[in-house]
Amino acid sequence: MSDRSMASELSSVQTVEGLAGCIRDLLSRHGSLSLRELESWGIAYNRPMPRTSLSEARSGVRPPSRQLLLNLLAACEVHDDQEVSAWLDALDRIHRSKAIQTRQRRLGDLTQPVSANRFFAEQDDLIEIAHLIQQAQDEVWLWGTTLAMHIPYLDIYLGQALARDVRIKVLLIDPEGAAMSMLAFRAGPAWGRQRLVERLTINLGLLERRLEQGDGLEVRLVDYLPPYTLYAYDPGLDDGSMELRLGSVGGRHELRPTFRLIRKRDGEWFDYFYEQFTSVWNTADPYRSGQVPDAPAG
Repeated sequence: MSDRSMASELSSVQTVEGLAGCIRDLLSRHGSLSLRELESWGIAYNRPMPRTSLSEARSGVRPPSRQLLLNLLAACEVHDDQEVSAWLDALDRIHRSKAIQTRQRRLGDLTQPVSANRFFAEQDDLIEIAHLIQQAQDEVWLWGTTLAMHIPYLDIYLGQALARDVRIKVLLIDPEGAAMSMLAFRAGPAWGRQRLVERLTINLGLLERRLEQGDGLEVRLVDYLPPYTLYAYDPGLDDGSMELRLGSVGGRHELRPTFRLIRKRDGEWFDYFYEQFTSVWNTADPYRSGQVPDAPAG
């Protein structure tokens, strides 16, 4: 990559399109890395860069988030403090202008507060989840505690997705960690730690069989109790979507508040939860074939 500074060019940037031109210039100097290569680098180095967000930033559809830009600069080996500041100053000018326009539009549209009933749903439709896995073209993410009621039902659909070369990432809690005790408290006395470990052990056994299908499935365990369950379908693509179900203390599973994010509609929030998953994924330990723990004695 050329060491020529882009600070002068960046100082005149006032629009999303202008910043996009600088991003294209930066990428061309660095060998025109593909979006998939950049996304893979970001996952490996805990610097998330969703392909679609990169594509939108490169084409001028919308500006990158501050973190996405910093991650892109790191990937392109831009480390000089003054050079990084020039990029961030250009981005800040665009975001300030964008924030004013958004505020004005919202004030014009706002007539009354929006009810939570228009945002949250009370549903856990396994048939819909299976259908979305069947439609996935690139990647599926499943993040939960034990996914006790989901893995057994979805097992066959995960196998079909793997046969189509869809990559699958499954992130669950460590059965031997403190997170399992926290989950037992949150689930309530009807469950208990032993029963939860048994359910997780069963699901790990099912996933272990799928690991034999090839390299498309990755399973990781982490000693962290997630605040929600997350399902993501093609999260790196333009038509990616996510469904999130908030955790709750006790209560009926099917009544947990659920909401859906669509990349085309919810770009910045979609990226936020993309980065949350990636950050936890990179701290988790890979699950290896043969690692299924013994089920607790009754």
